[in-house]
Amino acid sequence: MKNKLLLGILFFTLLLDADNISSTFYNDFFGGSDGHFTNGASFNWLEDKKKGDNVYTNMLLSLAHKISLPVNGSKKYNAGISLEQIIITPENIDVKNVQYNDFPYAGYLSISSFLFEWDDDSFNEYRVEIGVMGKYSGAEFIQKKFHKIIKSEQPQGWSTQLGTKYTLNFLLQHGVKAWQRKIVNTLQTDWCYHYGMTAGNFDVSVFTGTGIRIGKNYVQNFNVHYPYLKEEANLLSVDTLKHGFGWSLSSGLETKVLLYSVILDKASSDGYAVHKNILNALAYFSGSIYYNQHKFRLFYEIPTPYIKEDNAINIFGGFEYIYIFK
Repeated sequence: MKNKLLLGILFFTLLLDADNISSTFYNDFFGGSDGHFTNGASFNWLEDKKKGDNVYTNMLLSLAHKISLPVNGSKKYNAGISLEQIIITPENIDVKNVQYNDFPYAGYLSISSFLFEWDDDSFNEYRVEIGVMGKYSGAEFIQKKFHKIIKSEQPQGWSTQLGTKYTLNFLLQHGVKAWQRKIVNTLQTDWCYHYGMTAGNFDVSVFTGTGIRIGKNYVQNFNVHYPYLKEEANLLSVDTLKHGFGWSLSSGLETKVLLYSVILDKASSDGYAVHKNILNALAYFSGSIYYNQHKFRLFYEIPTPYIKEDNAINIFGGFEYIYIFK
């Protein structure tokens, strides 16, 4: 059933004649220490036609009017779909039994539908996410397959993972490109910031972040970073498709007030030594290469611990690939 669902989602996406697609992949393989967040992946599609009807966007826009979302007819609108998975494990994956003195095994799989309202200087994002935590997330299968590929030790404790729970979550986000400049003739730089909130039975939080970028011949988009996968705002291209080679370097800071997390709160209530830090921060650094319709980004993150029991400095990373259809 799970495989049929994934194939159905892929087929539906192809029928919608995708304009921008992207994939993002996080793993401790890149940084060596992850603070229990061992893997994350997302596959994203954004309908971004410059001409003609945007079927999926118009459908979501019509729904937004019916439920009285404050959409503004003078803006641009683009919608999309995202499929995401995160995998969390204890430090010691050789133990088969429950490790109450550490973090539990946990997996989460979700599909999101999102709508962007934007112009050249700012955007609003409206997102609805449905998901499942537990064995139906496919986390055990994915981690074991990946460890087999990289010839790493197999995790032994997935039979103890947190139980099944279905989730519904909402995200609202506002982002701004505060300024952009040309420097030293051929170089360019810009500064973006964003803030927002999430609410639902997966997590409840408020967040804000800022980032600066410098480079040459890069795509003028909204250079915002969101910890753990939700970064489709950088698919919104303000300018036309770049031709030839380009590059950029980015750095920034993200902060989050985490009021509720189904994974952390469930682990704590089940007796694990897990007590969440409400205030979290994250510094990130990334480098991107652009060539015609392609973009490849490598990034590293240094987060503060999400739980009070973790005092280590964790560094993990990942990559993102974007393809823009003409």
